[in-house]
Amino acid sequence: MIARLQGWLAALAGVLLALLGVYAAGRRDARQRAAQEADEAYRKTRERIDEVDLGSDPDLARRWLHKRGQSGRDL
Repeated sequence: MIARLQGWLAALAGVLLALLGVYAAGRRDARQRAAQEADEAYRKTRERIDEVDLGSDPDLARRWLHKRGQSGRDL
């Protein structure tokens, strides 16, 4: 009887370890996906920033940044 119980416990432990492995892999994949999405969002924002042409007038650039800050909008 003890041998049968040990067999059941070993099987249960195996199933639980498999579920734990699947859970951990899912969390890891979600973390990687979130990091990739953040990197992509940064890349797109950086491209939009680099595309802005304000000429060579620093005062114009300063006024533009000031207006953008007051509007609360994203680039």
